[in-house]
Amino acid sequence: MTSSAHPPAGGRTSPQGDPRPGRRPTAQHQQEQLGDPPITREQLVITIGVLAALTTAALDFSVVGTAMPTIIGQLGGLSEYAWVFTGYMLTSTTTVPLFSKLADIYGRKPIFLFGLAVFVIASMLCGISGSMFELIAFRTLQGLGAGALQPIAFTIVGDIYTPAQRARIQGLFSAVWGTSAVIGPALGGIITTTVGWPWVFFINLPVGILAAIIVLRAFHEKLERRSHQIDWPGMVTLTGGVAVLLFALSEGGDELGYGSPAFIALLAFSVVLLVGFVVIERRAPEPLIDFRLLKVPVIRAGLAVGTLSGVVMFGLTTFVPPLVQGVHLGTPLEAGAAVAAMSIGWPIGSVIGGRLMLRYGSRNLVISGTALHIAGTALLTQAVAIPDLWVPMLSTGIAGFGMGIASTPIMVSIQGSVAWAQRGVATGLQQFSRSIGGSVGVGLMGGILTAAVGTHSTVILDPFRRNSVPLEELAATRDAMGSGLLIIVWIVFVASLATFLIALRSMPRIHIRELDRGGERARQDLAAAPDAANPIEGAVEPV
Repeated sequence: MTSSAHPPAGGRTSPQGDPRPGRRPTAQHQQEQLGDPPITREQLVITIGVLAALTTAALDFSVVGTAMPTIIGQLGGLSEYAWVFTGYMLTSTTTVPLFSKLADIYGRKPIFLFGLAVFVIASMLCGISGSMFELIAFRTLQGLGAGALQPIAFTIVGDIYTPAQRARIQGLFSAVWGTSAVIGPALGGIITTTVGWPWVFFINLPVGILAAIIVLRAFHEKLERRSHQIDWPGMVTLTGGVAVLLFALSEGGDELGYGSPAFIALLAFSVVLLVGFVVIERRAPEPLIDFRLLKVPVIRAGLAVGTLSGVVMFGLTTFVPPLVQGVHLGTPLEAGAAVAAMSIGWPIGSVIGGRLMLRYGSRNLVISGTALHIAGTALLTQAVAIPDLWVPMLSTGIAGFGMGIASTPIMVSIQGSVAWAQRGVATGLQQFSRSIGGSVGVGLMGGILTAAVGTHSTVILDPFRRNSVPLEELAATRDAMGSGLLIIVWIVFVASLATFLIALRSMPRIHIRELDRGGERARQDLAAAPDAANPIEGAVEPV
C-alpha cells in the first residue's frame, strides 16, 4: 500500500524520456512526463468552495483573539477567558479522527456540509451570546464543526486532484492559514470598533452559505449503500481520553496545581482511556483508526514528524509573544510581528515545497524543511539575551518556511499511499498528530513557565500597567520569565532536532509519479481481498 520507489537516476529527461544531460526539464515537460492532465474548471470551482469554507475557520481563529478584550468588557467573565479558546480547541482536536472516519464511510460531501452547517450555526449563536457561559458553550460547538471542516477539506483536495496537481495546489490551502493569521487580528480590530464584536461571528454566515452552495452543486460522489458497524466505543474512549489529557495540561495545572493528586489522577484517567481505545481498536470490525496504517512507512514517518512539528509550531506561536512583551518589554504589535513572520514563511514554503516535490521527491524536501526547523529554533535560543525584534522574527520566519517546505510533501505522499476509502482517516491522522503534539507540548511548557515565574506578577505583559510596577519587581519578573522562556526555547530546539533525525532516518524516498501507481495498487489489492484488508474499502468513490 505504499510507494517507496527512488526517482529515476539523474532526474533529467526529455518529454519523450530521452536523457539530455545538463538540461533541466521545463514545468510543461515535467507535466507531460508525469501524465498530469490540466486542471479543469470543475476542479477550480470545487476548490473555491472548499477554500471559502476553510477561510471561515482560519479567520475565525485569529479574529476572535482581537475581539476578546471588548467581549470581556461587555459580557464580563475574565476568569473564564481561557475557556473561550480551550473549549474550541478541545472539540476541534478530539473530533478529527471521528469525522475523518465518517467521511471514509459516508463520503466527504455530507460530512463536510454537516461540519460547515454546525460551524455557521454556532457562529451565529456566538454572535448573540448574552454571557460568557453562552459564548463558551457556542464556541465549543463551533469547534465541533471545525473538526469536520479542516481534515475533510484536505481530503477533498486529495480526491479531486492527481498527486502532481495536488503538490501544486496545496500551497493555496496553507496560504489561507498564513494570510488569515496576518490579516485576522487587524480585521478583528476593524470589525470590533465599527459594527461591533458580534459581527466577528456573523461574517461567517454569508461566506459559509456561499461555500455550501458551491460544494453542494459542484462536488459529486457516488455512494454505494452497505451496512457498517460504527465504532462507538472507540469514539467515546478516544474523545474522552484526549479531552481529559488536554484539559489536564491546559487548565488542570492552573486550577489544581501541577503534581497535585487531583492533577495526577486526571493524567492517569486519560492514559486508561487511551489504552482502552487501543485495545478496542484492535478488536473492532471497523476500527475508528486502523493501526495497520502505521505499517506504511510514509504514514509512520509523517505522523512522527507531524507530532514533533506541532510541538515546534505551537511552541513558537504561544511563547514568542510573551518573550517579546514580557522579557523585552515590547508592544503587542511587535509581538504579533514576531509570530506573523512564521505565518508568512509557511505558505511561501508550502508553495515552493509542492513545486520542488515534482522534481526532487518528498524525502529530500522533508529533510530540508526539518533542517530549517533546527536553524530557526537555534537562532531563537539567542533571543532571550538579544533584545532586538529581528531575532525572533527571523527565527520564526525560517522555522515557518521550513514547516511549509516539509508539510506539503508529507501530506501529498500520505494521501497518495493509501486507497480512496482510507484517505480521510490518513489525512485526519496527519492533522490530528500535529494538533495533539502541539497541545500536549504547550501544556507541558506552560507548566514550566508557570513554575519559573512563580509568585511574580504577569502584569509586565500589559504595556500600559507595567509602568506602575516598581523597578526592582519589574527586573525580577523579567529575569524569572526570561529563565523560564529560555528553558522552553531549548525544549523547542530539541523537538526540532528530533524532528530532523526522524525524517532523516525514517522518511522513505517517494517520487510524485509513483503515488498514482501506489494508490491504484492499493485499490486493486483491496478489491481483490476486501476481507483481508479494511472491510469498508470501496464504500464510496468520487465521480
